[in-house]
Amino acid sequence: MKNIKIANAGYRVLEILKELVNQPVSLTDLLFSIEETTDENFRQELILKYINTLRLLDLNVIKVDKKYCLQNSIEKINFDRHDLSVFLFLKDYSQKINHENLKDNLIEILQILERTFSYKTQKLISSNKISAYHLKKPLEIRDNNIEKFKKYCDEKQKIDIIYKNENLNEIFYKLSPIKVIYKNGKAVLVTYDTNDNCYKEFFAENIVSSKQSPQKQPNSYSSSVLFKIKNRLAKSYILKDGETVLEYTDNYIVVSNKTEDKELLIRRLLRYYNECEIIYPEACRKRLVELITQMEKLYDN
Repeated sequence: MKNIKIANAGYRVLEILKELVNQPVSLTDLLFSIEETTDENFRQELILKYINTLRLLDLNVIKVDKKYCLQNSIEKINFDRHDLSVFLFLKDYSQKINHENLKDNLIEILQILERTFSYKTQKLISSNKISAYHLKKPLEIRDNNIEKFKKYCDEKQKIDIIYKNENLNEIFYKLSPIKVIYKNGKAVLVTYDTNDNCYKEFFAENIVSSKQSPQKQPNSYSSSVLFKIKNRLAKSYILKDGETVLEYTDNYIVVSNKTEDKELLIRRLLRYYNECEIIYPEACRKRLVELITQMEKLYDN
């Protein structure tokens, strides 16, 4: 029995290490990731104990802005002078990018990469003898439609678009444009659909046509997703950033989520199966049913 407990504890330490390697993560999220793999409930003090175990193994786990991460990667990378000159170029270039999110993503990648540098590489880059690489032609990111979409957002009028979805069907939408963001290097137009009472995102490259409508967009939007967590899960559910409990009973809780990406939220709630029910908006309820139907079809084949 003692050996089983030691093995389980060792497994959980490795799970913590896996999370820390991937990205900075909060103590609450570390606890949630451990509880998802078992039927047991744990205290945050146990997670801190596991983190201290990793530190005893000379893994430099640090805390930055309430999140834990590895200051240095387990595997080290050796860069020569040419590699470092390209790295310095990218570091300098990342500061000049105007595209929202793309700049932050590149900076984050470079920071992760820098944490993997070997001692030899760190010493070389700190010598100040490496010059940034120079391109023969200026590096530019161009998208002729982006300025038009940004203008739509600034002028706060509704727009009509025709969008080609993943099935190559062209669908008409009347939307309120909010802002342009970048995901995986692709421009995304964030909008609000007043008919479905939810935010929607559209890849700019898939927008077949767009034009402004004379209608003014509303001054505020209802962006919350309300869902009910039931039974045992209701007692152990850990609120995420931007979530609040609106109703609490012995058998369930009703949670409001205002900040999480709708698609990511729906896919997370899907994991809870019949312990969770989306209450509002209707578009999110339909999307959850759609995902369940897709899963059932996979298993029917």
